[in-house]
Amino acid sequence: MRSTLLAAACLAALTLTGCPNPNAIGVQKFGTIAATVVLASNNTPVPNAEVIVNTTQNGQCTTHADGTCQVTQVPVGPQVVQAAATGLTGPPVSVNVAQENQIYPVTVLMYPSS
Repeated sequence: MRSTLLAAACLAALTLTGCPNPNAIGVQKFGTIAATVVLASNNTPVPNAEVIVNTTQNGQCTTHADGTCQVTQVPVGPQVVQAAATGLTGPPVSVNVAQENQIYPVTVLMYPSS
């Protein structure tokens, strides 16, 4: 019995010898997007706008009275930020989250919906 366990342990050790660092597998780096949503015509803040980041599982926030909110845990890499508000629409804004633990400001301009 002991020899079987020893053989299994040795086989496992030999098998794992060529594996990359298991702690590095699946490790994701994150940054924060600080969104400001304003009317394009006069830069008035848009409160209660829903801001969505395309690649984040929980990538949304609702703007405060000053038109700002933050989305945390945004994966490093290219992102698309969109905003939606009653009676308003705006084009998506691209941003590159280049480093972890950094804040990336984005301004979304909103226009009256037709």
